[in-house]
Amino acid sequence: MGAIRRWVGVTVMVTSLGLATPALASGLPAQRFAAPAADRSAHHAQTYRGVMAAIDATFARAVANATRTLHVRMAHAKSAADRIDARNHYRVAIVKATQERQLEVEQLDQSPLGKNNPDQTVTVTTDTNSTDH
Repeated sequence: MGAIRRWVGVTVMVTSLGLATPALASGLPAQRFAAPAADRSAHHAQTYRGVMAAIDATFARAVANATRTLHVRMAHAKSAADRIDARNHYRVAIVKATQERQLEVEQLDQSPLGKNNPDQTVTVTTDTNSTDH
């Protein structure tokens, strides 16, 4: 989880430096050399998707590790209590991995990447009782 948080921070910093450095080096106002909004939006969305992919990969590894551990424990179980214990450890590992993923996604959504994510859907409500149909 800490690695994801650091990666998000580094990505945000590198992105902001990459957009600001050319303008600062030339001594001209930053808005003259700022990337077009569509380019920034696409880059921002790509970065957000990259972080989400890293979170999902971490989750998948945790589930795979838990599954491998379950199979090993079940193969070495000598009693019903051993099998119950193996399944309980598996369930705990899955719950922990799920909670960690949820926390990382929430942190990402609260970061500048998540708050300005162009991939987020916009909900539009309409008044169905309107007479202007």
